[in-house]
Amino acid sequence: MTTPRPGQRLVIRYGADGQTTDALGTVAAADDQRVIMDTGRGRVEIPVAAIEVVHEMPPAPTQPGRLHRVVSPEDLRRISAAVWLPADAVWLNADNLRAEASESASDVQSGWLLRAAHGVSQRANSALPLTAPGIEPAEALDIAQRWYADRSLPPAVQIFSTVEGALAPSCEPLGAIFRERGFAPSGPTLALTADAKEAAGSAEVPAGLAIVVSDDAHRPHFDAWGRPAEGEGSEGHADFAALIRSPERFTIVSAIAEHPDGSKSLVGTVRLAIAQKWGVVSNLVIDEALRRRGAGRALVQAAASLAARQGVRSLMAEVEGANAPSLGLFSQLGFAEHHRYWFARRS
Repeated sequence: MTTPRPGQRLVIRYGADGQTTDALGTVAAADDQRVIMDTGRGRVEIPVAAIEVVHEMPPAPTQPGRLHRVVSPEDLRRISAAVWLPADAVWLNADNLRAEASESASDVQSGWLLRAAHGVSQRANSALPLTAPGIEPAEALDIAQRWYADRSLPPAVQIFSTVEGALAPSCEPLGAIFRERGFAPSGPTLALTADAKEAAGSAEVPAGLAIVVSDDAHRPHFDAWGRPAEGEGSEGHADFAALIRSPERFTIVSAIAEHPDGSKSLVGTVRLAIAQKWGVVSNLVIDEALRRRGAGRALVQAAASLAARQGVRSLMAEVEGANAPSLGLFSQLGFAEHHRYWFARRS
């Protein structure tokens, strides 16, 4: 049974007054005694002892249409954060600040998500203004800057667009503040979405390659990602490995070359992480000497097929706007741009 966590969209079947009742909504808070959900009929409190079945649901669609197209950018940013989440992460919002000031407990998962992983990856070391934090944007940025300074990290904010291309409502007020404080945006990263079954296609594997699925990343994978466990380039390995393994559900898919002499070598690998009934395809890497031979396509199709077999209908991948080869590959498999994001840093 899925353990309810704040931010999840769930259907919970539970017993109440001698009857079985279903609640569909988003978990606002949860502990070992109760689950509080925001549903269409208002806030519902469910005793953990009364829960019979918990079923995770994808984010609610924002309009009629194909599931992978009608999800909100905010929901996709939350999913993306959930599958690349460092241990050092806190939610910045008015409720949590009041609880901290009164030394009481609070774990409201809304507002700004502050993340730090000793500088390993931009996403894991940036603030994500997901929703309005209940305090002025300038004050929120002040707190975020101090939070990163305490960790000897430069402040960075991950801002994102609406589907139409304008800045998301939670990010739009920051534009003028960024200019005043000398923040400038990076190049864009495109969030791409696709139907899992369509992306899987026939899942053909080029001759001489074998697709291997494992439930963890191993030394050859980290070598391929440029984060070896030992030797030159090993700095940051532990933090990177923790990010790779941060989702509750993830799979490593590898393309293995089978040579005539019986030896084998890693050609490429990709990670499939699953959260909220979405599959996130990430960390795709192919041996530079063996690119453009179909391995990348085979890996993404294998990941898509694996997701579809697990009941996942929608996929997301995030590709830097300047990475034309990767954008071309994902486009061929049916992925299309959903929205964009940037990292605002001090110039």
